[in-house]
Amino acid sequence: MLELKIDCLRLNIENVAGHVHRIRPIAARAAAMFAERLHERWSESRWASDAGGIDSVSVPPVSLNLNGMSNEQAAEAIANAWLEGLALKLKL
Repeated sequence: MLELKIDCLRLNIENVAGHVHRIRPIAARAAAMFAERLHERWSESRWASDAGGIDSVSVPPVSLNLNGMSNEQAAEAIANAWLEGLALKLKL
């Protein structure tokens, strides 16, 4: 079983004029996608034996163009970045 505690999730958003109402749904969908994909990867890999003792994970900024992206596309980009950051931390 994997227990994941997110103490702080920081989103820095620039040039969001006209899209502020989309931020909360995008962040919520990104978290849901992350959880779904993490569960899939966790059950199919050796992460369980390697995951003990991770204090933090940092992810490089994700560039989003909200003028040209749907909420789903933006959420997917964020979730993928989180998964890649965790995979790098676990050296997968």
